[in-house]
Amino acid sequence: MSDLPTPAARRLTKPSWKDTRLLVGVLLVLLSIIIGALAMRAADDRVGMWVASEQLTPGETIETSDLERVDVQLGDAQGDYLMSNERLPNGAVIDREVRPGELVPRAAVVNPVELDVQRVAVHVDPAYTSNLVKGSRVTVFTAAPPTKGEEGAPAGDEPQYEEFISRATVHSLPRGGGVMGSGSRTSVIIVVPKDRVPELLTLDTAETPIRLALESGSPESQD
Repeated sequence: MSDLPTPAARRLTKPSWKDTRLLVGVLLVLLSIIIGALAMRAADDRVGMWVASEQLTPGETIETSDLERVDVQLGDAQGDYLMSNERLPNGAVIDREVRPGELVPRAAVVNPVELDVQRVAVHVDPAYTSNLVKGSRVTVFTAAPPTKGEEGAPAGDEPQYEEFISRATVHSLPRGGGVMGSGSRTSVIIVVPKDRVPELLTLDTAETPIRLALESGSPESQD
């Protein structure tokens, strides 16, 4: 009885780039990477918006140098704020307080003629400025005008103060405790409604300086 033929052993060979299965596998991996990247890009609907890089006060001119770009998701609220690809109007000003890192509301950027507030320099006793910074929101107190019967009161009597207006904004404070006028009276620039400026200037004198009280939740000095 003759021996059965023995099949010849086949040598293992290294896969080649010409191997169809290898090419299909590589293509599938690349395809999955591309699909994943596109899906992540589609899911990230963040857009570039402007935030204030420093404290902005009402009446202050706003320029690109005052802003920083951030990428955020705002959804339906996106149209309420300035996008970083928008050009600011020449001479535009802010009509409200905007704190550092806060998104800039589109409605807060206005033409100067549209402002209903005005900066005004007033006398303030330094004792009422120690906790203030630019952007502090304050209540303004003025000395009450003397009544007819008080006009002849002794000069040393302490005047009675009453609230003149609330939610005024501090625009600037003197550097190094500058003094204006006689005595220890500091010049502080505050932002108040335009229609109150004439009356405020009438009540503000070196003898009866303005008093400023920091309002709750307002920026204050950390010194």
